[in-house]
Amino acid sequence: MRIALSGYYGFDNAGDEALLSAITSTIKKLEPAADFVVFSGHPRRTSFLHGIRAVYYLHPGQLLRELFRADLLISGGGSIFQDITSARSLPYYISVVALAKFLGKPVIFYAQGVGPINRSLSKFLMRLVGNRVDLITLRDYDSAVYLERLGVSRPPMIITSDPVFSLQPEPGEREDMDNLLQEMGLRGQVLIGVAVRQWLALEGYQEALARVLDEVAERGCRILFIPMAYPEDIPAARKVMNLMKNDAWLLERHLGAREHLALIAHLDIMIGMRLHALIFAASQGVPFVGISYDPKVEAFLKLFAMKPLPLAYEGMKAEIERVLEDDEWREQIRKRAGEMREKSVENARLALSLLR
Repeated sequence: MRIALSGYYGFDNAGDEALLSAITSTIKKLEPAADFVVFSGHPRRTSFLHGIRAVYYLHPGQLLRELFRADLLISGGGSIFQDITSARSLPYYISVVALAKFLGKPVIFYAQGVGPINRSLSKFLMRLVGNRVDLITLRDYDSAVYLERLGVSRPPMIITSDPVFSLQPEPGEREDMDNLLQEMGLRGQVLIGVAVRQWLALEGYQEALARVLDEVAERGCRILFIPMAYPEDIPAARKVMNLMKNDAWLLERHLGAREHLALIAHLDIMIGMRLHALIFAASQGVPFVGISYDPKVEAFLKLFAMKPLPLAYEGMKAEIERVLEDDEWREQIRKRAGEMREKSVENARLALSLLR
């Protein structure tokens, strides 16, 4: 049973690498005979990190050969169907889907978060090819509404949850992160994680965030900046740190997906821009607040009846302090995360149903 995977893999983004690990491990538990090939930006790194075969995502001959041999194409998960970060990414990912359908292969959009899609060509391609896939699972209700507005209505469409909810760190990874925090002098401290990224449209929030972090630091909290895309997110972290008066710590180390989960499990709260910083926190029962730079962040927060963190100082301070002091919120997150974990496994069951 050969399964090809197309997504934003091999680019050192913790969230997308976690997705790949979650998808393949969950399917393997249900179908041990599954054999994977990943279309990756860095095949050697992907093979080393995940222990599965990978080919270069822009090599036409290799893509054609692997799709011809495959029994199923999994497109996703994540947010690959949008044209905000690049005008070229959606046409690329949708062309892989189109090629698989041309070869007569079943295709599933796997736990996708869709949009925003602004360009006319992108909308046309999404409608044309999206209506020809065999099954669509989505990680949030907003994505289902968005697809329907685009005119994608033929395939069965099922709302599940992000595959990363099924991923858990191994004991060795928990021990490694315990040791790392011990070395940094942060083990056993009240610890606030911060995961920011560069985003021009939100410039200016850093001053308010630095001021709030200074205030909680003065109350004895420790501030740890965690780059979810390494080393891409380090400049954004340093920008906030340089505005602070109190000490803060920066994780300058590349972590795997499960290591990120093990580290984030030690936090008392996660302040995140990156979507998977929030998903990692939720999956470990850690309270979180989200800085929204993209509708996908707002869609995820909505699943927990939350709104984006205010970007002005007063509102930001009030919300962070509320979450820090709400002991019941952690238990509510754990309960909701457990429900989403069950839904995340449903993605794999549905994908395998296309082969049976």
